[in-house]
Amino acid sequence: MNAKNTLLKKIVTLFIVLLLPLLLIGFISLYYGNQTLKKQILSSVNSNSTTYISHLDNSMYTIYTTGFNLCHQSNLQKFATNYFGLSRYEQGFQANLLREQLSTAQFSLPFCESAHIYFGDLGIVYHSSGYKLGSFSELSQEDFHQFQIAVQERGILHNYQNTLTNQMELSYLFMPSSNAGYGVNFVLSQEELTQYLEDNISYPNERYLFTNERNFLLTNFEEKDRTFYEHFIHKTLKKTDTFLGYPVVKVDDTEYYAFSYELPHTSLRYIRLIPTSVILNSTRTLPTFMLVFIVVLSLTCIIFFIAIYKMIHKPYVRLLNAFRDVEQGNFDSKITDFDSPDFTYLYHSFNTMTSKLNRLIEQDYNQKMLLQKAELKQLQAQINPHFLYNSFFMLQRMIKMELSEESQEMASALGKYFRYLTRNSMDNVTLETEYEHAKTYAYIQGLRFAGRIQIEFEDLPAEYKNLPVPKLILQPLLENAFNYGLNNKMENGLLKIHFLHSKESLTIIVEDNGEELTDELLQSLEEKLNTAKDTSTDYEMTGLLNIQRRLAIFSDYTYSLNISRSDMGGLCVSICLKH
Repeated sequence: MNAKNTLLKKIVTLFIVLLLPLLLIGFISLYYGNQTLKKQILSSVNSNSTTYISHLDNSMYTIYTTGFNLCHQSNLQKFATNYFGLSRYEQGFQANLLREQLSTAQFSLPFCESAHIYFGDLGIVYHSSGYKLGSFSELSQEDFHQFQIAVQERGILHNYQNTLTNQMELSYLFMPSSNAGYGVNFVLSQEELTQYLEDNISYPNERYLFTNERNFLLTNFEEKDRTFYEHFIHKTLKKTDTFLGYPVVKVDDTEYYAFSYELPHTSLRYIRLIPTSVILNSTRTLPTFMLVFIVVLSLTCIIFFIAIYKMIHKPYVRLLNAFRDVEQGNFDSKITDFDSPDFTYLYHSFNTMTSKLNRLIEQDYNQKMLLQKAELKQLQAQINPHFLYNSFFMLQRMIKMELSEESQEMASALGKYFRYLTRNSMDNVTLETEYEHAKTYAYIQGLRFAGRIQIEFEDLPAEYKNLPVPKLILQPLLENAFNYGLNNKMENGLLKIHFLHSKESLTIIVEDNGEELTDELLQSLEEKLNTAKDTSTDYEMTGLLNIQRRLAIFSDYTYSLNISRSDMGGLCVSICLKH
């Protein structure tokens, strides 16, 4: 499989691998988001209703405590039990006091429409101000007996038919004891209570039920639904399905979420019914939003894939094919299509490199045949496709990861590297220039090994910066260390370049802490280096052998190249230059 198809398949695979999880996450988010939104809406309804009913319960409790305390007041007990023992003045005084208490209760208590005190033994009823019968009226024993039964059998708050008015009333009834001769009755305003419950309606077609254990009802259900709501508490609600913990009931083909609340201080229960369709309508915008999001995400990914293909894949394949031409010996290979601005510099560098390679071959072919073989092989070794492939793959990954600054530095390093390789092929360069090129190469390789290897460059002695040396004598030493000494080093790799110098000589030392140098391999390298000193030997050489041969040909000074085992455990290569 060629590199072009391999890269394309990797891009397509990466695109699919990225897109499918995003789509899956989108659908899962849609489902759970919809459920969560419904739950939040229902929870909000429940919370608001709880707060609302809590206020109502507190109001009912205030009415209860007021009636209970009034029923047990000493002046009321004294008036009921010792009425005939009081003077007419005391009787009038106590009666006025009772009327004032009833009037105060009526106007101060929430939902209180009127207040009454029943005296069975006296046969009278005292009323709060504004009562249509006046301040008091007569009470028969039968009427008082019905009052006693209502208190004992129906509880504190119930629907009570007042025998005096012949009307059904929602009343709080109190007696200090079962055999007491008096009792207190607070009549609640059904109109005000209904309005209070109506004020809590927040959704269209919302229904409510307000009931005690005797099935008294306040409701906004129509009369035709009475059969349903009269049995709702005891039968229907207990048998319903649930959604997210809330009952779902059905009335006349309409489904409702049911919220049931018991007032702790009374025998009352409040039930709120909200159509399920209303809640569902509130969540329908979420699927639409998620669908738009998924469509936009898919289009974005497709556009991104097309852009990556045009901006990176095609230019990369073009450059890769050009390098393969050079690798096969076609030094006339040129890149003429510059449709990718991001690769323009690399294209120019490649063309410049091939042009200068051709000039080198032409200029030195006849005069320096051996040099041509050695240096050309050296250049070919340095333009190793694997090194270039790794470099461009690293650059491609940086661009994909949007590491703008890092990719610029990488591109700059590669440009600097190629510029040095493809510059005018002079026999000699300054040691400073050669040293900077070695640093550039080490930087690029350092990215490949991603922290596995630490590289230490000692500062070049100032007096030797302009020393002329053969081109590319340091990089092969570093390349040898990376490829053979440190390649399998997973951590704590170390490569050191340092100097020993005096006025007469400079020694360049390159050593590593690799673990793969055996005594047999070290002996083999020493034998090959000794053979390379014979300039008549006619075979191709790269690496250390290439350096050995070129030093022997072009040195205007005494030199020596030696190898040994480093104190760090790996290979130590030293080049000693003497004037």
